[in-house]
Amino acid sequence: MISKAEIKILRSLENKKGRETHNLILVEGKRIIKQLLNYKVIPNKVWATQTFIYKNTDFIKKLSIETKIYSISHQDIKKTTKTHSPSGIICIVSPAKGSFKKIARSAVILDNIADPGNLGTILRTSSWFGVNNILLSEKCVDPYNPKVVRAAMGAHFNMNIICGTIHKYIERLKSNNFKIIAADLKTKKTIRKFALKNTKWALLMGSEAHGLTKSLTEIVDEKIKIPQFGQIESLNVSVACGIFLYHITKIK
Repeated sequence: MISKAEIKILRSLENKKGRETHNLILVEGKRIIKQLLNYKVIPNKVWATQTFIYKNTDFIKKLSIETKIYSISHQDIKKTTKTHSPSGIICIVSPAKGSFKKIARSAVILDNIADPGNLGTILRTSSWFGVNNILLSEKCVDPYNPKVVRAAMGAHFNMNIICGTIHKYIERLKSNNFKIIAADLKTKKTIRKFALKNTKWALLMGSEAHGLTKSLTEIVDEKIKIPQFGQIESLNVSVACGIFLYHITKIK
């Protein structure tokens, strides 16, 4: 069974201070934990309800080969998470430390993305398109916020995620011959007219509310936008990122 001390730690992982103190993140649900195993990431500790174990015998058998599974009651699992209807299985994982040296061919740079759902969806979408390097500004929502982790559906655990100063990222990437491509609604050039030769690249996306700051648009190599056909003011940033990544990876 789970102890009161463990419940206290798990509850603390809902906030950034707790995650940093314990160097742990809380992961919920069968699908994300299954993705962990696909990435060869072994959880530090796993808890599951008896109901979940009974209904998922094949999955539990596979998971138990990698790590011990501890019992937890439905009442206790509800104490550890803010999810309205917990699935019955949770685990804790130590997040991997990001490294600039790992960036080889492509990256997504995100400036001031505030919504957890948007960031999680961008991580998931980037992973789908094979872009596993994510650079986040200091004002972005914490990538290990539980809502981000849920929205990303396990993408975190196969990604190189770095948080810091955007301008320094761009300077360093450009010194390594990366082409910096900014998504900018104010530019005239659309993705239809954009061509990318065999080169290293990074896609820069701005905040949901304000887009990119002027200082950033002045140091990028190219600015492009998605052509508009309707009257709506803008696209959701995660949707726009997916369209840009599809186009860029397609022409590669």
